[in-house]
Amino acid sequence: MRDYKYIENLEKSIGYSFYDKDLLIRAITHSSYDMDSNYEKLEFLGDAVLQIIVSDYLYEKHHYLSEGEMTVTRAYAVCGETLGKASSNMGLDKFILIGSSGKKKKINKNKSVMADVFEGLTAAIYLDSGIENAVEFVLRNLIDYISEYIESGDNKDYKTRLQHIVQDKYSIEPNYVVRSEKGPAHDKTFSVDVFVKGRLCGKGKGKSKKKAQQDAAMNALRKFDRRGHF
Repeated sequence: MRDYKYIENLEKSIGYSFYDKDLLIRAITHSSYDMDSNYEKLEFLGDAVLQIIVSDYLYEKHHYLSEGEMTVTRAYAVCGETLGKASSNMGLDKFILIGSSGKKKKINKNKSVMADVFEGLTAAIYLDSGIENAVEFVLRNLIDYISEYIESGDNKDYKTRLQHIVQDKYSIEPNYVVRSEKGPAHDKTFSVDVFVKGRLCGKGKGKSKKKAQQDAAMNALRKFDRRGHF
């Protein structure tokens, strides 16, 4: 595709001009439009690039956060909901290339598709000119969401963040099970396991069931952070 006006307007929307225009086109091409040359592989790379960019930003600019708070904040920053909002704010839905079947379903406005395109563009910019421009693109579009999230204090609520991630990926909720209660009635310690899709994902302990659930959720988030899945 070589519609130069389309490319010019797209580059204005994302705030970056590509050397390799084919990379740009691939980053916004859905598989319904082209099965062989679409954003799926770029999306894979973009996810990793996003993780390191947001991690580095939090480490450098918000070093006062605990490891757990950084993990939760990063998970929020790179989740489908946040990336979808960022893409929407750039107006990318008008530029995503989709096939006739996709047009009927309006998948260009689908939150998940728009998040995938954000990841694809991140990778494309990284490949086109290196990490510095990718950093500039990512932070320009995500920094407000990150700041608002930190200020809200939601990054201290591991259970809520885990629920958001699980619902975003699997459309289900985590399941918490009390494994044991130890100690006298006035000083009990609870042990809780959290399951996702029937699989044990985290273990936690606390002086109340709520604290044990938070601990289990934090443990699950750390595992998710290392593996990228539950």
